[in-house]
Amino acid sequence: MNIDINPISSNNTVRIDNNKQGNAAILQTAKNIMITTLLCLSVITVQRLDYFWLENSLGEQSITELLQAVLLLFSILCFYQLKRANYLPRATMLVSGFFAVLLIREFDAYFDLIFHGFWIYPALNVTFGCVVYALREGKLVEQMSTLLADKNMQALITFIVLLFVFSRLYGMGDFWEAVMAEHYVRDVKNISEETIELLCYAFIAFYAHKVKRLYM
Repeated sequence: MNIDINPISSNNTVRIDNNKQGNAAILQTAKNIMITTLLCLSVITVQRLDYFWLENSLGEQSITELLQAVLLLFSILCFYQLKRANYLPRATMLVSGFFAVLLIREFDAYFDLIFHGFWIYPALNVTFGCVVYALREGKLVEQMSTLLADKNMQALITFIVLLFVFSRLYGMGDFWEAVMAEHYVRDVKNISEETIELLCYAFIAFYAHKVKRLYM
């Protein structure tokens, strides 16, 4: 039996598929632009609320610091939920523990009420527990490789680097003192640095959510 294939019909089908893919890419790009813009505007709004409404310099008692802690907690829960769902449990538990240590560090001022530097002890306990769990069964490297293959994880890591490298170097006191000389105001440095940190935490939480949604 001979089967005739209409080349025109075949070309039309390919063209329709290509158009659908193109439209989907455009819509996804527009969505990413909107979400990125919304996150940026939210961070700036929080900055303005802190300085003009609460009249503080984005210190420990600020909306900025509180929101940083909330975003870190959200990131912890995203990866812990993946661990509970048994998706790459060794790797996701380690990532969750990493963010838990960051959260503990964010509350160092409150831990200092016990004694200065006390935060290091709960941080070490969390680190030890997560590392011991992650190393069980020898699956950590394999699971971490799978997790890191996700483009959302790569984006998340980019913002972690920005948080630890760029924001720290940008907020160095010596630089700001040299720039402003006798007009140096510490609040300017704090506001600038904390705003960048909040932006990084916002995108870390966003991509942590995207990783979770991909597998749950």
